[in-house]
Amino acid sequence: MYKLVIGDRDSKELLGLKWLISKYSFPISLVKTVNQLTEVMMVLEKELPEILFIELDMIPREKWNLMKTFIDRYTMEVIAVTAEPTFERATEAIEIGAVDLIVKPLSPLKIKSSLQKAFRNVTEFKRREKGEELQQTLWYKSLFTDDQLAYRAPVYLMKTEKRGFLGELRQFIDQFNFSFTPLVFSTTDRIVLVFEQPILEPTHQAQRFLREWEQMNEESIVIAVHQGKSDDSLHQIYMKLRKVLEVSFFTGYQQVLHSDQNDEWHDIDPFLTLTEQRHWIYMLEESRMEELKDWLYEHFYGLEFPYPEPGLLRTRLTSILAQIRRFMLRKGLTDNRSEVLYKQVFESILYSPILYRIVQDLILFLTHLLHESVDFRPVSRRNVIEETLIYIDEHYSDPALNLKEVADYVLRNPAYLSHTLTQKYGQSFREILNSTRISKAKELLTSTEESIQSIASHVGFKSPNYFSRVFKETTGKTPGEYRKEGE
Repeated sequence: MYKLVIGDRDSKELLGLKWLISKYSFPISLVKTVNQLTEVMMVLEKELPEILFIELDMIPREKWNLMKTFIDRYTMEVIAVTAEPTFERATEAIEIGAVDLIVKPLSPLKIKSSLQKAFRNVTEFKRREKGEELQQTLWYKSLFTDDQLAYRAPVYLMKTEKRGFLGELRQFIDQFNFSFTPLVFSTTDRIVLVFEQPILEPTHQAQRFLREWEQMNEESIVIAVHQGKSDDSLHQIYMKLRKVLEVSFFTGYQQVLHSDQNDEWHDIDPFLTLTEQRHWIYMLEESRMEELKDWLYEHFYGLEFPYPEPGLLRTRLTSILAQIRRFMLRKGLTDNRSEVLYKQVFESILYSPILYRIVQDLILFLTHLLHESVDFRPVSRRNVIEETLIYIDEHYSDPALNLKEVADYVLRNPAYLSHTLTQKYGQSFREILNSTRISKAKELLTSTEESIQSIASHVGFKSPNYFSRVFKETTGKTPGEYRKEGE
C-alpha cells in the first residue's frame, strides 16, 4: 500500500480530489491533503509518500529550488497540476520529472489515468528492487553511485516509446537467447542490461534483439550500447547511455545507438526572439499556413550533431505555442474543440518522445485554427468586391501579390473573382492592381523627394523600367515629367 500527498491552494478542490480518489481501487494506505506549501514540505519529509500530486501555481519562484530538493529526496513520482498552461509551467513539470501535467479544470478520467501511471511506475520499481539478489543489489547501487571502479563489460540501456510497454520488454528480455545472461535492472522508464563478462560483437547482438522484438511487437524501442572498452565506472557508463538515448528524440526509435558517438548538446536560446515573435504574429494573422510549415520544418527538421538539448527544444516549442495561444484569444478561437486540441498539443510538447510527432501535431493544430479563423472572418459584412479592393489597397506594396492570394483571402475561386472584377469595373485584376500602385506612386512623386527607383520599389514594382512604362501608359507622362508638373 502506498502514500499519496495532494497539494493545492483550493480547499474545495482538495476535498473533491480526495473524494474522487476514494472511489477508485488504488493501493493507497494514506491520503494527505494540504493547501500551504510549507505544509507540503513538512508532510513530504514526515510521510515519505510514493506519489505527490502538486499544483505548480502554489510554488513561488523563490521557493522553487527548495521544493525541487524536497521532491527529489522524499517522493518517487510526481503528478503536476496547473491552471495556466504556459511554457513556464511546462518547463517546471519537466524539471521535476512529472509523469503528467494536468491542466485545470481537472478531468476525472485524466486524474485516474495519471494516477494509474504513477502507481504502475512505483509498483514496477519496488517489485524490481525487492526481487534482486544481493549481487544485483550491489550492481544496482553502482548504477546510481559512482564507485570510480572501471567496468569493462558491455552494458545495454533500453527504452520503449510508450512507457506502458516496459513490462512486455522485460518479459521479452527474460526469453531472449543472449550470448551470456545479463543482470537486468529496471527504472521507472528504462531497463539496464549489465553483462558480467566481455562478449563478442555486443552491437550485433543488440541489433538481433531489435529485429526479433520487431517481429513479435508493434511497439518501438531504442537500445544504447556500451561496448565495454573503456575505463569508465558503471555509473559513468549508465549516465552516458542515458544521454545517448535522448538522441532518439531527434532520430526516432527502432535503432541501436552507441555510447562512443558524440553526446555534446548544441546550446540554443529556448525563447523566440522579438523578430521571430513578430514574424509568427504576421504569419498567423495572415493565415500563411505554408510559411508556418516551412518555418517549423526549417527550425526542427533535419537537425544534425550536435543536437540542441531536448529540454531546451521543448521549451522553445512551448514558446511558439504561447504565440499561438495569444492568437487564439485575439480571434476568439476558444470553442471546446480548439481548447481540447490546444491541451493535446501542450501535452505532446511536454511528453512526446519524438520531435517529428510534436511538429506534426503542431501543424495539424495550426491547420485547424487557421481554418476556423477563416470561417470566423466577417466577410459577410462587406461584399467580395469590397474585400478584394481593401486587400489590394493594404498589400499593393508586395511585389508577389497575385490573384490567387487575394482569391484565397476572400474565399473565392480565382477565375470567379477575375470574372466578377471585369464585369463590375471593366478591368482585370492586374489592371486594378497596377492602377492602385500608380495612384500611390503619384502621391509619393508630388509629396516626397524619393528617387523614382525607390518609389517604384515602395509601390510594388520590381523593375524601375517596367514601372516607368506602366506609369506612362496610365498617365501619358513619365514619372519624371509628372513630378516636374507637380512642382
